[in-house]
Amino acid sequence: MIYSIVYDAVRRKAATTPPNDLIANTEMAAAIGMICKELHREIDFSKITEPAEIKEQFLIMMKEVNNTELSEEAAILLEKVKKYKVKGMVNETLQDLETLTGAVI
Repeated sequence: MIYSIVYDAVRRKAATTPPNDLIANTEMAAAIGMICKELHREIDFSKITEPAEIKEQFLIMMKEVNNTELSEEAAILLEKVKKYKVKGMVNETLQDLETLTGAVI
């Protein structure tokens, strides 16, 4: 799948010491997807119209989760997502971001 390169980049950034905080919307969506897959949860895209809403819905969902349930990688990714300031879409579409949150390989 074409998106696998994004997941690989996110995994590598989480594995650096210190973790690399330079991420984009696509990497944010991939990180959210990786965490959701680990927790067996999904983001509801029915009312999402912009990338910032993906992050908002995800953070609301994460309030219900005990962080001790997360792997070390997922905990790092969660911190990256929390720090990330969502940008306007440039080279991606909302469909791309939705696919990245649900197509984790």
